[in-house]
Amino acid sequence: MTHSTTETYQMKREILNFSKKITKGCGQVAKKFATDMVYGIAASESIILSNIADPLMEDTKKINVVDRLSRNLSEGLPKEIEENYLREMVKLLPPDPVIFVDDSDVTKPHGKKFEGLCLVRDGSETNEKARYKKGYHVAEVTAMTASSRQPVSLFSRIYSSKTDDFISANEVTKQSLEQVIGLTGTESTFVFDRGYDSNDTFLFMYKHERQFIIRLTENRKLLFKGKWYPAPVLRDSRKGKIKSEVWFDSESKECWISCVNVRITASRKPLKLVLVYGLGETPMMLATNKPIKSKEDAVNIVRAYLSRWRIEEYFRAKKQQYGFENFRVRSLISINTLNQFLTYCLGFLGVLAEKPDWNTLKQAIFKKANAIKEKVLFFYYRISKGVSGLLAHANTGIRDWLRRPPREKYPQLRMKLPA
Repeated sequence: MTHSTTETYQMKREILNFSKKITKGCGQVAKKFATDMVYGIAASESIILSNIADPLMEDTKKINVVDRLSRNLSEGLPKEIEENYLREMVKLLPPDPVIFVDDSDVTKPHGKKFEGLCLVRDGSETNEKARYKKGYHVAEVTAMTASSRQPVSLFSRIYSSKTDDFISANEVTKQSLEQVIGLTGTESTFVFDRGYDSNDTFLFMYKHERQFIIRLTENRKLLFKGKWYPAPVLRDSRKGKIKSEVWFDSESKECWISCVNVRITASRKPLKLVLVYGLGETPMMLATNKPIKSKEDAVNIVRAYLSRWRIEEYFRAKKQQYGFENFRVRSLISINTLNQFLTYCLGFLGVLAEKPDWNTLKQAIFKKANAIKEKVLFFYYRISKGVSGLLAHANTGIRDWLRRPPREKYPQLRMKLPA
C-alpha cells in the first residue's frame, strides 16, 4: 500500500468522523446528504453541484446525482446539524476568544433568475461608479481558534433587502450577536469595524455585558473631562506614548499608542479611547470597555483589532478558493444551505489546522499542497489544496464508507469453532 493510499484513507476517515459529529441525531437521509456535500466540496474545492458530484463517484448518472443534491438543498437542513457544528467549533476556541463581526457581499451582476436579487456594494470594485451591483448581503461572525489562530464561522447568513421578512441589516447583526453570545463566555471580546460604530451597537454590547473593541468613525463625538469633542479633535491633539511592533498590511510595522478616558452619547459608562499612530495617513481610533492597566493591555487591544484581517481573508477564501460567487442554485434557501455546507467544510479545515504539527496527516496535507512560502499565518488555502490533492487518489467516493459494518474492536480474539 502506497503512502498516498494510506493518507487518502485517513482523510476519508477524518471527513466521515466530522460528518458524523455534525449530523448526530439526524435521519439517515440528512446524514448521507451532509456527508456527500462536505466530502464533495472538500475534494473538488468547488460549490458547483456538477463538480461536487464528480468525486462522489456514484454508479448512477451524473445528472441524477446533481438533481438529488439540488433537491435536498432546496429543502434546507435540520437545526440539529447547525447546533452540532457550533458545538464542535466552540471546542476549538480558547477560554477568552476574539470574535470578529463583519459583513460582506456576493455579487451576481448578470443574474436574472435568482430569488430576491438586490443592490449591494461590491467592496472589491475599484471604480466608484460601478461599485453597486446585483447580489446579496452576507452577515458573518468568526472566532479565532486556540492554537493555530485560524478563523471558524459561528454565524453565516446570506440575505436580501428585497425579501418580505427583511427588517434591516441591524436586525440581522443583532440575530448574529445573540447566537454567538449564547455560545461563548463572558471573557470573549467582540471586534467591530467602523461600519458598526453606532449607538445601537454600544447599547447592545452593554446590555449583554460583553467586552468589545469598536473602531470609531470621524463623526463620533466623545465626552472628555466634562466637555463634548469630535473624536478627531482628541486624536489630533495627542501623540502616541507607547511604542510597539504590530502586524499590519502583511508586514511587521512600528506604531505608537495612546489611551484616553472618555464616554459616548449612547451610554455615560466609561470607555477607553485607544489611539494608534503610524500605521496610515489617518491614526486609528478604537473604543473599548476592556480594562487597560498596563502598556501590554493597550498593545493587546490594538493587536486584537488588527487581527480582524483574518475574517477578510476568510471571505476571500470562500470566493477565490471555492468560487462561492459562481453558485448556480437560484432560491435563497438553496443558496443559504449551500453556504452552510461551505461553512462546515471550512470548519473542517479549522479542525485539521488545530492538529499538532507533528501529526502525520497534517504533515501529509502540507506536503501535498506543495506551497511556495514555508510559513504563512492563514492556513486555509494550503490545507484546502492539500486535502483536495489527497482525495484525488481515491478510487471510490464516500458513500461506500457509510455502508461499511462497524469494525471489530479485538478481531484477533475471535475463535473459529470447528464445523
